[in-house]
Amino acid sequence: MPQHFTITEHGYIRRLSTALRKEQTDTLSAIFVSDSTFELLKQLSFRANTDPLLTYSVQKGGEFIRIKNYVGVLQLADRTQIEILPKIALHTQLPEMRLALLRMLRTVPELPFHRLSQAQLQQAHLPVWEIFISAFIAEIEQLTRQGIQKSYETVEEQSRFLKGKWQYHRQNHAHPELLAIEHDQFIADILPNRLLKTCIEFLAKRSQYLPNQAKLRKLRFIWDEIQPSSTLAEDFQKVQHLARSFDRYTQALKWAKILLMNQSWSTFGKNTNESLLFPTEQLFERYVAQGFKRYCQGYEVVYQETAHHLVHRHDGKPQFKLRPDLVLRFQEQVIVIDIKWKRIAPDAPNYGIDQADLYQLYAYGQKYRATELYLLYPAHESFTTSLPAFRFEDALPLTVLPFDITQPLSTSMGTIRAIIAHQKNTPTS
Repeated sequence: MPQHFTITEHGYIRRLSTALRKEQTDTLSAIFVSDSTFELLKQLSFRANTDPLLTYSVQKGGEFIRIKNYVGVLQLADRTQIEILPKIALHTQLPEMRLALLRMLRTVPELPFHRLSQAQLQQAHLPVWEIFISAFIAEIEQLTRQGIQKSYETVEEQSRFLKGKWQYHRQNHAHPELLAIEHDQFIADILPNRLLKTCIEFLAKRSQYLPNQAKLRKLRFIWDEIQPSSTLAEDFQKVQHLARSFDRYTQALKWAKILLMNQSWSTFGKNTNESLLFPTEQLFERYVAQGFKRYCQGYEVVYQETAHHLVHRHDGKPQFKLRPDLVLRFQEQVIVIDIKWKRIAPDAPNYGIDQADLYQLYAYGQKYRATELYLLYPAHESFTTSLPAFRFEDALPLTVLPFDITQPLSTSMGTIRAIIAHQKNTPTS
């Protein structure tokens, strides 16, 4: 039976064989795996030309592998599956973490996660891998109810009867009784269906959730006449240009590509089978940006604008392009917002804010002639309200705000919007 582990980003992985007996209990910040699984992770951490998902270290004679700023699902060659969730508050429950991840994934437009239904979001008691499988099944079931698409395919075969075209150049003269023919058949065993059938077969061997297993068995029976694909990469390339009659297949094929072809923002080579991994900071940025675009309709909202540069050379050529996360404009008001996936510590020196982040934000404020600056960080148990006010200059205030990803986006944005409205209407002193 494949092993499944759940851990938060920045968590540690250790060998079960070398841990003290009193330590051998998995938590969300540390898990213990077999020696063979640890070796696979160790090899992965040493691979060149990959994103730094894992770091290997030795402390006091013990080996550790640390998860970095990625969330999603990592599955190794031995079929061990590691679910990586965003680290939020210390006492956040597992379903809340999964729900936060799913909400953030729904804002990635080029991937099918935006199609996750409310019912699927309510499955947060399940591992996210099973939720993805459930979403794929829902798409396939809808296609099946509508009718599996058929199309004319050219078939080459040997036959005793002439139908279609006789292919003289393919004729086997040792068997003149068999004609080499080519003809068109109206069949369901066509390229898009073969890709979906491949995904059904693939998931049927990997799902551990009984309702998903039952539905996949049923789908295997219904799609029995369709053969799986043997050239996935080539076939997915071909289905990018399907006829409009296949538009209803779009989302199901997107899910199949993600689940079969490791289609996320990171690729970790041959040591992984399906690794749906996403940089947490980029997810958080997109999620917050989506909130501002959706719930600040009175403003012009631009995500990662590139209208200004930091300096100009002696010949007038601009250099060092600036890319603030969000720029909001309303009449004469210009608000620049920077979004950071970092843990603020209100009781620490400088609140745990990096000085470099303040330099960067100050440059944005000057170049954009901003009236207000904001730094947004994820909320947690010690950071639920804005920090005491900062000021770069008399006319350039800075507000540091928490953004709660455990709440619905509308709720979190309602809080942020109220603070911005209050700042706008309160004269600075």
